Amino acid sequence: MSHEYPQSWRAGLGLILFVTALIYLVEAFRPSALLAFIYSSLAGFLLAAALWVVRWGNRIAALLLIVAGTLIFWHHAPEWETMVLSLGRNLNLLTLFLLVPYFGIIMSVGGYLTALKHYIQHYEKQHKPHPYRLSTLLTAGMGVILNLGALPITYRIAEESFSGFTRKKMGMVLLRAFGFCMLWSPYFVNVGLVLVLFDVSWTSIAASGLIMAVVYMIMDFIFFRRLHFDHDQPVYRQRQPAPDNSHSGRTIAALSCWMLALLSLSFTLDILLEVSMLTIVSVLALTFPLFWALAIGSVREYIQTIVQDVCHAFDRLRNELAIFISAGYFGVSLSYTDLGDSVSQLILALSFESVYMMSVIIIVLTVLLALAGFHPVIVVIGIGSALKPELFGTSPGFMAVLLVTAWTLATQLSPFSGSVLMTAGLTGVSPWLIVKKNALFVLALIVVLPFILYLLWQMNLV
Repeated sequence: MSHEYPQSWRAGLGLILFVTALIYLVEAFRPSALLAFIYSSLAGFLLAAALWVVRWGNRIAALLLIVAGTLIFWHHAPEWETMVLSLGRNLNLLTLFLLVPYFGIIMSVGGYLTALKHYIQHYEKQHKPHPYRLSTLLTAGMGVILNLGALPITYRIAEESFSGFTRKKMGMVLLRAFGFCMLWSPYFVNVGLVLVLFDVSWTSIAASGLIMAVVYMIMDFIFFRRLHFDHDQPVYRQRQPAPDNSHSGRTIAALSCWMLALLSLSFTLDILLEVSMLTIVSVLALTFPLFWALAIGSVREYIQTIVQDVCHAFDRLRNELAIFISAGYFGVSLSYTDLGDSVSQLILALSFESVYMMSVIIIVLTVLLALAGFHPVIVVIGIGSALKPELFGTSPGFMAVLLVTAWTLATQLSPFSGSVLMTAGLTGVSPWLIVKKNALFVLALIVVLPFILYLLWQMNLV
């Protein structure tokens, strides 16, 4: 049974979360043992607050991770400061979760989403309707920056812009297109996490990740022809005269410049700065939309929306707070054991020293654990902390792309993942039905994507 705090308490916890993220960002550029201790202590406080209100499944998982991590720490007797600092290990991921939605806020405040809707309506009026194709492109494009927020935005645009589609099929199209973004975008938590785990830069895996994403989309196109739901509810919109597209066209051009500038700045800073891409994206999410709001004269509305978001931040991220902080704590404790060598040796034996089979085993293990209700962050931190790339004769970059792929496929098939749950909510179907419809697609990708990754490794591209 979960409980709820009064609204004023939840707003206060949201403010504490925001301040904690700011302290983390300052410490990332100006390393300080005191600041690290402060934000780690605040993370522990937020974890305790979140455990009281999260779903029972997440509460049990988080408590098990905390207990297991504490027992390992006690056995190896590190300094107590190490245990406290371990609570802040994954604050980089939580900061990303907290701040990335600010990109979507400026798109809404700036009128870009409305302009995009009008532009699509005008396009449909002038061309043969292709609702699923356009929705795939929209999700793949906006999802790169907006993360999970791209799903409801694209679905809403589809409802208000396209002349006809079926509800369940559209939801599956958006879910699969979302996987394209997860395989390579630096604005996603799974990509940021593996960069930290294996100490690699985003630029070193970007090309291979994008190649994997393109292959993923080809498979999506192939399996689209087999996608069908019984009793799928059609959604029709009477075709209206297309709105005046002159202003929308200029706004879309401004949006394109905005996205191009953001991506270019992200890549440039990743090359120039010593901090991780996770930190760079978080800083840009905090600053870039604000400067853009100043430039377009919408700063007051933007700040008002940000204040509202901060007040609801704890509600929005309560489950992530419980899982990510406890998983980071447990991951640090594993570094004090020799579990890494044992797990690596076991996987090496099961794969008969085949890099391809090793890749398949890791992906299958991640997907199965996600089906059982384990959040991929727990699995990826556990596996990533344990695997030794040199034992398999591979590079850290190879392992990073492999775990990004494993996380992506796990979220496509787990009925507990945020993307599947959101798709279920948008389409009004059971998450398990979505899992059933996606099973063959994911199974094919489990075979194909590791093979593509193996070829990239053989060609020294990863």
